[in-house]
Order: sequence, then C-alpha cells, then structure tokens
Amino acid sequence: MDKIEGLDLLKKIVDKDIVHQDYERVTKLAELYYKMKTGDGIEDLLKKIETRVSDEEFDMIKSIYRSIIPATLNSTKLPFQKALRKPPLVRDIFFDEGSEKKKLELEEFINTYWGNKSLEEYLEYAFIDYNYIDPNAFLITEFDEFDPKKEKASPYPFVASSHESVMYEYINEILQYLVVKLPIKYMDGDTEKDGVKYTMYLGWDTVVLSQVASKSLESGNEVVEIKGKLYEVLFFEPKNSKVPAIRFGFLRDEQTKGRTFVCLFHSVMGFLEKTLKIDSELDLSTAMVAFPQRIAYVTPCNNPGCNRGFMPDNSVCPVCEGTGTQPIHKGTQDVITLALPRNADPSQIVDLEKLLVYKSPPIELLTFQKDYLEYLKKSVHAMMFNADLYTRDQVSITATEKNFEADNMNDTLYPFARAYSAIWEFVVKDIATFTDFGEVYPKHKFPNDFKFKGLTELMTELRLAKDAGASTSTIAAIEDDINEILYSDRPYDLKKIRIKNIMNPFRGYTDTNIRFIIAQSGAPKRNIVLYENLESIFQDLEAENEWLYEMNTTLIREKVDQKTDEYIKQLTDEANTYSFSAADGLQ
Repeated sequence: MDKIEGLDLLKKIVDKDIVHQDYERVTKLAELYYKMKTGDGIEDLLKKIETRVSDEEFDMIKSIYRSIIPATLNSTKLPFQKALRKPPLVRDIFFDEGSEKKKLELEEFINTYWGNKSLEEYLEYAFIDYNYIDPNAFLITEFDEFDPKKEKASPYPFVASSHESVMYEYINEILQYLVVKLPIKYMDGDTEKDGVKYTMYLGWDTVVLSQVASKSLESGNEVVEIKGKLYEVLFFEPKNSKVPAIRFGFLRDEQTKGRTFVCLFHSVMGFLEKTLKIDSELDLSTAMVAFPQRIAYVTPCNNPGCNRGFMPDNSVCPVCEGTGTQPIHKGTQDVITLALPRNADPSQIVDLEKLLVYKSPPIELLTFQKDYLEYLKKSVHAMMFNADLYTRDQVSITATEKNFEADNMNDTLYPFARAYSAIWEFVVKDIATFTDFGEVYPKHKFPNDFKFKGLTELMTELRLAKDAGASTSTIAAIEDDINEILYSDRPYDLKKIRIKNIMNPFRGYTDTNIRFIIAQSGAPKRNIVLYENLESIFQDLEAENEWLYEMNTTLIREKVDQKTDEYIKQLTDEANTYSFSAADGLQ
C-alpha cells in the first residue's frame, strides 16, 4: 500500500470511527490487567453481593480494602527476570557485506536505543511489564528529524497501547499497517485546545492526520475536513521494508482465535478473583471486628432537659449528641475515673468487674481467611509455572520431583524467551534500516534449559557426577554452570575462565585420572606440559597481548600452542643441562 492509498484508508477510518474487530476485547483486558498488576483502581473490581452487603457497607469495603494481589503478581516476575538475565546462547549480527567495524558501529545504536541504555536493558523492563499489563500494545521504533549530511538517525522506542492502536491488519501474521490515535494540543488563535492525531505506519511511508484550527497553514500542507474537524496531512518516508511495529504479547487468546494475546497471569485469573473477594472480606473483618469489644453500663445523660438524647424543642442534645447517655471514652488513651465514697464504705464501692467487660472476637474465621489467602497465593505461583517448586517446603521435595518441576519451569519460560528473541531481532533490523546499515541478519536465542539451580545443588551434582564416573563433557557442563553463578558479577573474569577451560586438555577429568595418565605417559607431551603450566602460560600471554581475551578462539589456541612449545623447549634444555652436570659429577 502506497501513501496515497494509505491516506484514503486513514480518512475512512477517521470518518467512520473504525476500529479493529478485537478492540473492545483487548482494551477491557488491558484495563483489568492494569488494575490487578498495579492496584490502581482495583477496588472497582469488587462485586457487590446484594443479599449480604448494603450500599454503605460496600462503600466501606472499597475504602478499607488494600489488595495483596499486586504484591503477589510482582513476586511472579522473578523467574522471568532471571531468565532474561541469563546470557543468550546466540547473539550475533550478520551482514551481506561489511566488516567487524560495521558491526561495532551498529552496536553503538543498539546500546543507546533507550536514552543511554541498550535495547536489552529496555526489553528487560518493557517486555516483562507489558506482558503483564498490556500484551497487545505495540513496540514501535521511531526517530526524530536529523540532517542526513551530518549525522545518522537515532532510533528510539515508542509504545502504542491497545487503547491507542485503533486499527491494524495482518496477512499471514505479517503486519500490513497500523493506525495509532493519540491526544494532542493544538492552537486556535491564542487558545490551546484538545485534539487528536492519527498516525498510519506503512513501512516505507508514514501518513499523519493531525488536528488543526484553520485550513490555511504556514507550512502549506494540505488540510482535510472530516466530520467537522480539520486535519493537517503529513507524509514521512522512513523507507522501511516492513512496518516497524511489533506486539509485546506471545500467549495467544483463544477467545479471539489467536488474533490477539493475553497476559502472563491470565490463566490464574480465577485464583486472583477469589483472592480479590476473600482479601477484601479479611480487611473488613480486621478493621471492624478483630479487636476487643467493650460492653459497659453507662449512666443517662445529665444535661438538664435531655430526654433520651433530645431537648424539649426536639433538637439533639449537645452533650450526649443524641445517644441519651453520658459520653464515654472511645480511644485507648482515655481513662475512666470514678470518685471514691467519702466514708470509704466498701459496700458503696462498685465492683469494676461488673461495671465493664471486654469480649474478644472469635478468630477462627480470620484464621481461615488468612490461610485461604496463603493457599491462593501459592496456587498462583504453582499454576503460572506448572510447578510449586518455589512455594513448597523444600525438605519434603524429592530429587525426582525437583527435576520434574524444574523441567516444567523451563517449558513455561521457553516461549517467553523465544518471543523476547523475536522482538530483539525485529527491532535490530529496524535500527539497522533507520541508520543506513542496509540488510542485516540478527540472531538471538536463549538456552532451552535456564538452569535455575543453586550453587550448593550444583556442587553436589558435580561431586556425584565425578563419583559416578560421568563423562568429561558432563562434568565440564556442570563446572560451567557453577562458574556462571560464581562470576555472575564479573563477566570479564568469566570470559577468561571459559577460554582457559577450552584450552585445558584434561577438562572434566578427575585429579586421580589425570595423575594416572601423566604417570603412564598416556598423553602427548604438549598436553601434559600445557596442563601442568596452564596458569603460567596464560600469564605470559596476558603480558604479551593486552587484548588476548578479545581475540577469536582459533587465534588464542595458536598462541597457546606456540607458548607451550616454548615451555617444552625450555624444559628440554634444562633437562639436558641437568644430565650433563650429573655426568660431569660422576666423572
């Protein structure tokens, strides 16, 4: 579709207030998800039960209610956050033509995609959050005006919510166009007025209808009138081969036959709605019932003329305020004082135990509500990840159960990670297009197993693997997982360790096996010398090559082999010198 056809279609969309067929569904879900996730307006989701709650009580519930649902949902974000912090198995960018320098230049734009933060840092926030509150929102890559003679474009993210994304069309899962409706301010003389702007993203072209006050503009641009409103027509040419917009969601909505998406916690909405109800009732019970009830006899109001709270002129008594009894304390800081009889006659002293009594409320219901809330919270975690690995008593979990639940966790996170990779690749292509890098082929993939195991557990696995005589590759893989945890905050050190492990000829062997191999001369001399002097060899290479660990693996291996040969020669020369000296001594 070219820009003229796009403009005609956009005029029709504005004139007829056309929205896509699932607009009502996705916007209602977005409102629901937002309230559940943030707690902002969540009391509006409470449903009144007419047979049990009066209007006044229902208003009181909404004013008292403080939901635990946002905190519960926030805790479910942890596995997703941990998954995105895992180093990707593949992250690379390929060009039809170009050099390593071209790739480094593109990386600069990727690293400044979100202000001073990278595309990865932006997605770590946005991809998770929008999959909680608005999975049908579009991530659009845009750039401001720039002088192409002096600089390149600076792409940045813009998010169009499901409310703002009023119309779009997909053909075979490829977005053909997107229309975004945004509120704007425009000047009518000296008066600022509220207006709207429609933007149609076509890929090669972008068409805009922006509301204005007059048909005559200084810019000279065309102005069209639609339903009594004036719109300035604007054309832009980002010259993209595709529409630079992609939705955050990845969980298909069965109700729309997969055309739209649902949020990460949609499958546990039933548990959350139960939590909403029982949580509000617990708050009301705690506020209105869960405190000692004071029951006391009180004397009638002593205000002259007061008759059960009303004065002779039928006005409310100003002393007792209509209660007909003397005012009593209502705060914990007040003290009731009684005057002692003048003659100190014990028979004249009122027994305080009979004057005032406190009754404690039954707590069985409150205890039930509290336990039920805890059950619902754990169920949300268990159902979202098809496992209750993080909510059960760890002592009671067998090794088999733990492995099974860890597999379920990986199965849940796999489509999430795959969707993240797809968005990363999509946006990198747009960044490359807008910055004139031409056709690029970005590749991004997370490992299938996120390995959410602790250090203690991995150490145990390593010991058991060695005791069981597991293969060297299995032992090496466990050691890699341990190093990732130990050096998670030191990526450069982790890189050094990985390279050294690659060069270690006896990687994965036990110390006993290594000593046996060396004693029996069961390995090439180079391997033995390299193993026994590995750290010393790398120290020499580090001193000679400042960027040693930035080189590719093949070049590093060549340098290691050369240095190992130098060590072999040095050891051979020293051995010969020693043998000659010993021979002289015998003579």
